[in-house]
Amino acid sequence: MAIEGEQRTGRGGRISLQTFAAFELRDYRLLWANNFSYALVQGIERFAFAWLVIDTLQAGDFYLGLSAFALGIPVFFFSLPAGVLADRWNRRMLLVVSQVIVLVGAALAAVLIWVDLMTLRVALGMALFVGTGVAVGQPVRQALIPAVVPPHRLMNAITLNSAGQTVSQMVGPALGGAAIAVAGLEGNFALQAILMGAGLIFILPLGIPARALDPVAAAGSGLRVMAADVVDGFRFIVSNDNIRSLFVLLLVTSLVINGPWVTLLPRVAQLQLDADGPAASWLFAYLGIGLTCSSLALASIRGLRNAGGWFICALMTSSTFAIVIGFSHSYLLTALLLALTGLSAGVFTNLNLTLIQSYTPQPVMGRVMAIFTLIMLGGTPVGGLLGGLGAAWLGAGNWFSLCGVASVAVGAFFLLTNPGLRRMPSHPDPPVAAQAESGSG
Repeated sequence: MAIEGEQRTGRGGRISLQTFAAFELRDYRLLWANNFSYALVQGIERFAFAWLVIDTLQAGDFYLGLSAFALGIPVFFFSLPAGVLADRWNRRMLLVVSQVIVLVGAALAAVLIWVDLMTLRVALGMALFVGTGVAVGQPVRQALIPAVVPPHRLMNAITLNSAGQTVSQMVGPALGGAAIAVAGLEGNFALQAILMGAGLIFILPLGIPARALDPVAAAGSGLRVMAADVVDGFRFIVSNDNIRSLFVLLLVTSLVINGPWVTLLPRVAQLQLDADGPAASWLFAYLGIGLTCSSLALASIRGLRNAGGWFICALMTSSTFAIVIGFSHSYLLTALLLALTGLSAGVFTNLNLTLIQSYTPQPVMGRVMAIFTLIMLGGTPVGGLLGGLGAAWLGAGNWFSLCGVASVAVGAFFLLTNPGLRRMPSHPDPPVAAQAESGSG
C-alpha cells in the first residue's frame, strides 16, 4: 500500500510537508473556522446541560441521561430532510439557520437561568431545540468540504477539519467549566451564544460554489416529495459496491466501537483500573491526543494508493487494542493503548469520510452526508445502549473485548473479500466529486 507524494518542493527547491495545504484556500479557512467554533459550542453544551440537570435543577441520573438523549435524538428526525435541502436549497442559508437555532437556544437558556425560571421540563425542551440545530447543520457542513476544496486536497481538508473538531471537543468542556466558575451557568450558556454569533461572521463571506442538481430530483421539481429524494440517496449508496461497504463498516464502527467506548470506558476505568473521576476523564484525553496527532500526520500526505486497505487495517488495529484494553488492569497500559488507539482511529475515521466524499457526485452529496450523519451520530447512542446491556450480561471489560473481536472479524472479512475496496485510492482519477463553478449555493 503505497503513499503518493508525501512531500512537495517549496521555494528554492526546499522540501516541505503539505500538512496545512488546504488553509491556502480562503473559503476553506472560513469554513474550518466556523466548524471549529460550532464544535467548540457542542463540547460546551453537552457539559452545560449535564451540569444544569445535576447541579442547578438537582435531578437524578435518569434525567441526566434524558437530557443527553434530548440533545441527540433530533438527528433521527432532521438529518435526512436536511440532507435533501442541502442538495436542493441554498446551503449558506441552511448554515445560518442551524447556527441561529443554537444561538437562540443558548441565549434563551442563559436568560431563563438568570431570572430563575429554568425548570426540568424547560431544560429538556431547550436540549431538543439545540439538538435540532445541530442535526440540521451537520449534513451541510460535511457536504461543503468537497465543494470548497479541489479534489486533490480533499483528504488534507477532511483531516484538518477532523483535527480541529477533536481539539474543540477536548477544549469545550474545560472552557465551559471555566465560564461557570467566572460567571455561573448562565455565563456558560451566554458564552455559547457569543461563540455562535462569532461563527456567523465566517459564514457570511464564505464563497459557496454553485452545484448541478440531481437530474432525477430536478425533473421532479417542486412535486418531488422529500421521501423520494431520501430514497435516491440510499439508492446511490446501495448501488455502489465500495460505497456500500464503507457505510457498512461505518455502521459497525458506530455500534461496536464508538458506542461502547463512550458508555463503558468510564466503567472499565472504575472497576479494573481503580481510577477516580479525573483519572478516568484523562483516558479520553489520551485518545483525543492520538486522534489529533494522526489527523495531522495524515494531512501531511498528499494521497494514498490503496487507501481502502489502509482504512480497513487501521480499523482492525484499533479493534485489536480494544480487545487488550478490555482485559487490562493497568492504568498506564490502558493509557498507552488509548493513545495508540487514537492514532489508528484517526486514520480510519478520516479515510472513511475521504473515500465516501471522493467517490460521491456533488448532486447527491448532501443526502449521502445526511445518511453518514445519521449512522455516525445516531448509531453511537444505540451502540452505547447495547454496550450497557452487554456489560450487564458479561461485564464491562469482557463486552469491550468482545466488541473488539467482532470489529476485527468484520474488518478481516472485507479485507479478504473486497479487493475493490482494498485498492481504492484516496483521490480517484478522474475526480468524482468535481468542483463546480463559483456561484451562490
